[in-house]
Amino acid sequence: MRREADAALRDLVLPFWAAHGCDEAHGGFVLAVDADGRTTGAIDKHLVPQARMVWTFAAAHRHGIDRDGRYADLARRGARFLVDRMWDARHGGFVTAVARDGAALHPDKRTYGQAFAIYALAELALATGDAWARGWAERAVDVLVERAEDGALGFFERFDREWRPIAGPAGQGKTVNVHLHLVEALTPLVALTRSPAHAARLRALVALVLERGVDARWRCTIDDLLTRDWTWRPGWRRPVVVSYGHAAELAWLARLAIDVLGDPAEDIRGIVLGLVDHALRYGFDPVGGGIATFGPPIGAARRAWYLPRSSRAKRWWEQAEMLVALLMADEWTGDPRYRVPLLRQFAWVRPAGPRFDPRTWGSHDWGDPYHGVRALIEVSRRLAPAMLSA
Repeated sequence: MRREADAALRDLVLPFWAAHGCDEAHGGFVLAVDADGRTTGAIDKHLVPQARMVWTFAAAHRHGIDRDGRYADLARRGARFLVDRMWDARHGGFVTAVARDGAALHPDKRTYGQAFAIYALAELALATGDAWARGWAERAVDVLVERAEDGALGFFERFDREWRPIAGPAGQGKTVNVHLHLVEALTPLVALTRSPAHAARLRALVALVLERGVDARWRCTIDDLLTRDWTWRPGWRRPVVVSYGHAAELAWLARLAIDVLGDPAEDIRGIVLGLVDHALRYGFDPVGGGIATFGPPIGAARRAWYLPRSSRAKRWWEQAEMLVALLMADEWTGDPRYRVPLLRQFAWVRPAGPRFDPRTWGSHDWGDPYHGVRALIEVSRRLAPAMLSA
């Protein structure tokens, strides 16, 4: 598994995106490309995939793949595009999208996008030691806290350009998805700064998402829009469904955050492994491997006849997150009930297999390779001889 993950990173995914994803004329990245690197779709630049590409190349450099420094340089160039063309100098924060040349396009602010920008800049600072990247990561989180934090209830999520919450439930409500990515973003920031304030905020977010964003009855993530105080009010007009990918992603990211904080992992063991168990029991294909996109909170997704066929599709990003979650659970427990699905999951996504494509090993709609690259790095890191002997 480790050899194949390393080979896919070194020879397939990263070289493809380094050769075809960089916008030499305007900076940043262009992600809608075919197998030959030709642009095939929209060339507007959205904050989330731009930041994910910065993270991808920075993480590759920190992992030791980047022997000549090329990926570090690409990450720096991408980060410069973020701060030069997507930072709002008047109101603070990163805008949602710009045109290919950096001209204003969607100047609104979203906490989801701010989280990925912080994630990327913190990773770049960890990978290279660049003080300017650290400074921008800290500046971005300070603005987000000032403008979007809602006390002990996490963060508001949708704003106009001037950081006024948009009207309606989306402007006041909370989602597990946004907050799990805030956990994701603050984890490398804490590793970078070791700031007590950053650590306290990360610790509070982990507790909030695991306590309020995970349904205690079914042990799955709540994927609906919640109220400001995290109350869940499911509607009767449509069936309740859950995302197995979000459950898997939250599980291993929460464990990683606790490890970076140095807190006792046993305190979250039941909730974290419960998320993996739920996805494994109801969303996993025990024969062929792979997890479904979404399904009912109880009962197998493949038998939920009342849900659209698309619920049983095996998209790439969910497979990447489930791979890491199973690896984490196997590493933590040594329980064979995780080892066998782990091997089947890896066989399904196998980097040397016929389904593997450096373009589709990504996040479907945006097309960036962050989920897949991160999963391959985690496989390589967690299965390194030094880690296995620890």
